[in-house]
Amino acid sequence: MSAALLIKHLVKQFGTGKPAVDDVNFEVPAGEIVVLLGPSGCGKTTTLRCVAGLEHPTGGRISIGGRVVSEPQRGVLVSPRERDIGMVFQSYAVWPHMTVRQNVAYPLKHRRSGGGDIDAKVRETLELVGLGEYADRSATLLSGGQMQRVALARSLVYRPQLLLLDEPLSNLDAKLRIRLRDELRRILKATGMTGLYVTHDQAEAVVLGDRIGVMRNGKLLQMAPPGEIYNRPADSFVANFTGASNFLLGKVLERKGETVTIDLGAPGRIEAWTPQSLAAGDTARVALRAENIRLGERGPVNAFTGKVVDRRYQGMQTVYDVEFGGQKLEVLELGTAARHQPGEVALTLPPDTCWAYRDEGQAAVE
Repeated sequence: MSAALLIKHLVKQFGTGKPAVDDVNFEVPAGEIVVLLGPSGCGKTTTLRCVAGLEHPTGGRISIGGRVVSEPQRGVLVSPRERDIGMVFQSYAVWPHMTVRQNVAYPLKHRRSGGGDIDAKVRETLELVGLGEYADRSATLLSGGQMQRVALARSLVYRPQLLLLDEPLSNLDAKLRIRLRDELRRILKATGMTGLYVTHDQAEAVVLGDRIGVMRNGKLLQMAPPGEIYNRPADSFVANFTGASNFLLGKVLERKGETVTIDLGAPGRIEAWTPQSLAAGDTARVALRAENIRLGERGPVNAFTGKVVDRRYQGMQTVYDVEFGGQKLEVLELGTAARHQPGEVALTLPPDTCWAYRDEGQAAVE
């Protein structure tokens, strides 16, 4: 039966220097899928390995289903095999000398489940992952996507309390990765499984996660549903990492509630939403997604005139480079026809999709 995961003040230190995981706190309720998202070296995989028991935390507490499995301060450290978890890795780790059925049955035999019960569970799980007709096929005759489904079935067949997935789709080609990504969420939801999923791929995170946690330098910056991560990023790093490619620099003139007015210099003033304690006189960096800028429109607020200096037609969309009072914008327009020619163009930056953050220099927007 699925169980909740609770992580409190988790720290993992490797030697000297900054911790790989630095005071991370979050909860995954039973049946929810949480995705840890971030660049290489941000601490997401180390966090997952601490939950699995493959790394020993330096501090903090990890509980699965209300049972503390790791708390260094009290000398508590439950071994991985006693945590009742399933794991799916980047490598398929499928036994090549076994059939699909034998691979999936292996964990049940290791747990000494009854014979008839094993057959029924294996059959049910193979149907769930779409491999029912491949049960007697040798694992060596499977495609990469099929082998990853076998690995998933093997982790699900004994219905662990918690399923941990460490970038399981990264070794697949792009088309297969997209197809299996969509299937994976359906499979996990069909089992009611509690899942902790690690990836650097924003699209995977949005499709799979009930909530997404963005990590950087060992810190958990924001944990929220996908819509909130994408439309209300907590800081400029979260905005940039999840696809905000435009940043405009200016000075805060005034603040009213969560809205600030910013002087951009030559372009003029802009209104933006902010989650931070910006005040008049602060230097701010305004983040915008390319797809949220409206070309050829002049709205009631944040309406400007720019100049299209280049465009790149990409079939289903067109990307424009727009000069904007000495600053540059990248604008993405969906559709199979490019509507705007080089030259002057009206543009609107909807205030709700302009996000202002305290300017921390270029390092904040890697």
